[in-house]
Amino acid sequence: MNYKDRDFKGDELKGKDFEDEVFINCRFFEVDLKFSSFKNCQFKTCDFSGVIFNLTSFTKCFFPESKLSNLDFSAVLYRDCDFSTTVMSNCVFQQYKNENKNERKKYDLTACNFENSNLERSVFVYCDLKGVSFKKAILIGAVFEKCDLKETDFFGADIGGMGIENSKLEKTILDLNGFLQFGNSKGFILREQT
Repeated sequence: MNYKDRDFKGDELKGKDFEDEVFINCRFFEVDLKFSSFKNCQFKTCDFSGVIFNLTSFTKCFFPESKLSNLDFSAVLYRDCDFSTTVMSNCVFQQYKNENKNERKKYDLTACNFENSNLERSVFVYCDLKGVSFKKAILIGAVFEKCDLKETDFFGADIGGMGIENSKLEKTILDLNGFLQFGNSKGFILREQT
């Protein structure tokens, strides 16, 4: 089924399961998605401003040119989702252990794609991002804390002011500009030999 130009409100989607649905130019303003699940769904140019996530899951979903900004994804399970061309600025990616906000569990995002997405000032805490592509993403001011960034691809990404704290870096991919931006953010200065 296709949903086009719909404004969803309140709890009309709460506890519902959606599979192979297409949402085009829909707004989910302050919608309660508690216990809702989406599988193989597409969200084209949709706006999730103020949505309430609680035990919500997205599996093999695609969000082209949608807006998912200013959201906390701690109560969301993403599996194999494509966020390329999605605006996700000021978001928090983390999961709590047994809903205890003092303990985090690893958030597995390894099958997700963030190419060409806008993740400006977003925060990733204790996330498994091994091999994930952030090619050409906007990561200005983004923070990766205690993340696994082994073989993560930041080629062509704008990483100005990006912070990486206590994270695993091994064969992590940067282009020359990204390498210089990262070095500058750590206080290094590139000087030519004389």
